[in-house]
Amino acid sequence: LVAYEDLFVAYSLSRAILFEFLLAVFVLLPPTCLMGYLWPIVQHLAAADTDGNLGVSTGRVNAVNTLGAVAGVLATTFGLIPTAGLQGSLFLLATGSLLLGLAALVGFSLRVADPVRNLRWPAAAAILLLAGFVLRPPAVYLGFRQDPGEFMAFYAEGVDTTVAVFDVPANNIKVSFVNGRIEVPTDEISMQAFRALGHLPPLVREGAQRALMLSFGNGIATGSLDGHGIPRVDAVDLSREMLEAAEVYWEENHNVLHSPRVSLHVEDGRNFLLRTPHRYDIITADATHPANTSSWALFTHEFYESVANRLVPDGVFFQWLPFHSMSEEDFRLILRTFRTTFPHTVLWYTGGSHSIVMATPEPFGDADLQALLARIDDMPRARKDLGGSTAVAAHFALDAEQLAAYVGEGGIVRDRQVFFAPVADRVFEIAESLADAGSR
Repeated sequence: LVAYEDLFVAYSLSRAILFEFLLAVFVLLPPTCLMGYLWPIVQHLAAADTDGNLGVSTGRVNAVNTLGAVAGVLATTFGLIPTAGLQGSLFLLATGSLLLGLAALVGFSLRVADPVRNLRWPAAAAILLLAGFVLRPPAVYLGFRQDPGEFMAFYAEGVDTTVAVFDVPANNIKVSFVNGRIEVPTDEISMQAFRALGHLPPLVREGAQRALMLSFGNGIATGSLDGHGIPRVDAVDLSREMLEAAEVYWEENHNVLHSPRVSLHVEDGRNFLLRTPHRYDIITADATHPANTSSWALFTHEFYESVANRLVPDGVFFQWLPFHSMSEEDFRLILRTFRTTFPHTVLWYTGGSHSIVMATPEPFGDADLQALLARIDDMPRARKDLGGSTAVAAHFALDAEQLAAYVGEGGIVRDRQVFFAPVADRVFEIAESLADAGSR
């Protein structure tokens, strides 16, 4: 099925979801059915040993099943997967199950009449088991990223995150897959957004002494931020594997993992905000897409309130907000929620589906923009990374009044009712709407 993925995803989001559904059915339905068939058989055998007392037999079977399920989950999650990896764990579990089944077949065959003849079934099962071992794919990471010109530069599995980084030398790009989802591509448009997210905050808030980066990712934005010499930068990410993968991006992130000014924290971003005693001159959020299960909590009113509580009075807050696979209604909803906490908000659009929301303690006017552009030209690294003041000026999309008119009145995103459903891309339509709003 993996080889036919392009037949599904090349047309629409619904086809991509259909592919994932079929893949799940293909993998999960057969063992689920077999487990369902096995349950009444086990209950019947257990009842035979208790003189037909169904209550006693059912209780014992359920107790053993529950204990086994709990022990199996704990052993697999915290022992087997960290030791053998996801693919190795699946192989060991599948092989163990097949060997148990094979042993049961052999035991049954030896207890009936004509055991030699009945051993043909265990023999057939053994041959299938051997064939599966020989034919299993050698690659540790399967999927459409298997072209000859690409190779996997990094692969790691954690308790809740699997990260793979592919390098494509012919196109001079790298791309990460986090739990199968594309993250941190180093194409020109994406790099422009990452660089802007790192450079703009210290250029807007000069003299910052302490900065916080939520969702470190592979460190490109943090590396740009660190280039401004801020004495203390706290970088937080939920996944230790993402921090390890950042070594592959050493050139793009300016080797930020080895910066003496940067402290790395493996922790949930919102928990870190609640726990830290510090207040920050700069807070930047570079979470993944709002529809991702690990990121939606960084786009709610409660999150923005916790950010405001950790900012110094003249602090600034920046957040990357993508709008691919997002409806314009949800895009406006997030911006409206952001403005509820931060009324002095402007929007930058760096191309593609990348936008950056910027909150300042005072209104950000034309004079502030011109001063920012001048500082960019005065700093060689920022000028090189961002393409100079002219390029940055072109990225300024909506001022505070234009943004207020664009989002309009309406509801906001709350923790208790948040849900961002991925939709077919409307990137061009949203970009045109932003251009239209910016011309008013």
